[in-house]
Amino acid sequence: MAVYTPQELKITPVSTGGVWKQGAWYNGRQYWGGTLSEPNQIHPSSNQVGAGQQVSQEVVAQSAQAQGKTPEQLNQYFADERARSAGATRPSNPAPANFSNAGATGASGASGAGAGFTPAPTINLPEIYKNLYASSGISDIENDYSSKEKAYIEAKGKINDNPFLSEATRVGRVAKLESLFNERTANLKNDIATRKADIETQLNLQTKQFDINSQQAKMALDQFNTLLQAGALTGASGEDIANITRATGISSSMIQSAITASQKKDVKTQVITSTQDDGTVTATVINSETGEIIAKNNLGRIGNQQTGTAKEPKPQTEGEQKASVLSSVNSYLGNESFQAQISPEDLYNKLISTYPEAFDYITTTWTPTQIRIANGENNPYGNQ
Repeated sequence: MAVYTPQELKITPVSTGGVWKQGAWYNGRQYWGGTLSEPNQIHPSSNQVGAGQQVSQEVVAQSAQAQGKTPEQLNQYFADERARSAGATRPSNPAPANFSNAGATGASGASGAGAGFTPAPTINLPEIYKNLYASSGISDIENDYSSKEKAYIEAKGKINDNPFLSEATRVGRVAKLESLFNERTANLKNDIATRKADIETQLNLQTKQFDINSQQAKMALDQFNTLLQAGALTGASGEDIANITRATGISSSMIQSAITASQKKDVKTQVITSTQDDGTVTATVINSETGEIIAKNNLGRIGNQQTGTAKEPKPQTEGEQKASVLSSVNSYLGNESFQAQISPEDLYNKLISTYPEAFDYITTTWTPTQIRIANGENNPYGNQ
């Protein structure tokens, strides 16, 4: 993995007062140990989770929103920075044979792929993201949600501004309006969450950032199938399905098909994946007792399984850790033998230490009190 000195890229630490700060980001690159990473990449030498990996599109989208930009604009900026990397002068560290600087101009002013090697094929991430976003239909759903939200805000404002309403009447009407808005937009919010997860997962699959054949992905799929056959996913929210999609690489529609089929009387379902010699991966929902195929989905060509090259397991992403948290909590709920060994407080602390990327999700959704409530305890507040 290539790293660069600030001098090679002519980058200065303006954002941190002229002093380089370990772990800080400059021009979309992370600084560590005197060098800068590739754009949108956690520095390979970093001690952070995911070192050497690209930052997920979910984080890119959040960063873009905070900066008042679109994910496409931010991804284009990263692409421009990569082109600048290709043009950096590196006399003491020549480009390896698989490094392409096609079309970039170096210090000498010459352009082209260079001599003695074949340029590696480039991946247009912004274009892939744009196409996936357009084909998902998510824009129409977001527009529908926005229009309903606007109407809700306007109606709420009229109620609050009406001087002839008593406080009790005002509060009652606002509560009724809010309930109606939540009811009418619940499906929209679920669709937005699952389709965004589909886009992120497809992008990671196509760029090889997510390996569906990795041990982590297989463990996530095993956890999903265990919960599925136990009936623990009945009533799963759109965000739950989105997290499962990110953890397993299986599309949200396939996850939903498996859950729906499992709810039918006497039907036990399971999701399996198979990989052909050319790397094409297929996900299939089957009746685990009869082998009957309920649904099938081609996930596309993901690498080549005939290389025989072992891959190092990758750290779990935030979405994968959220799915693991949900799996752990569901395994705990209603399991008396498990509960006899560990209290909700101990489970809570273990989840935080085991899944640090899901810290916000754990602290807002699965506190000891919330675990007790979900477990149906008479005294959910315990000794707190």
